[in-house]
Amino acid sequence: MSAATTELHSDVATTFDVLSWELELAGARCIFLDTLIGKLLMTVPPEHREQLLEGVQAVDLLSQHLTGLSTFARGLSQTVEARETIGVTAALKSITLGALADRMTTSFGGEEAGLNDGDDAGDLDLF
Repeated sequence: MSAATTELHSDVATTFDVLSWELELAGARCIFLDTLIGKLLMTVPPEHREQLLEGVQAVDLLSQHLTGLSTFARGLSQTVEARETIGVTAALKSITLGALADRMTTSFGGEEAGLNDGDDAGDLDLF
């Protein structure tokens, strides 16, 4: 989002709905990771499987946690009156994953930065 971007506002229901969708996406990525680790489990020597199994269980718990938060946010989106609005620009600017910020910005009517296009698209924050 460029510095010249005007303040974006969203009704509270839409804000919770967008948040819920992103939580669902994160949960789906956890399920993918859980499946991948599960497949790798049988390739690991037996003495190391317990540690990997703990990782699978942690990813599964994270997926359930995200699903619960998504359900909560979606429930809130259905109980708030649409006329209540909030500014979302500052919160969007605080998101460090560019593709996530771009998806959410466009969901609120802002300009797409093109971070979700091409072979390099996606959420990635290198460390």
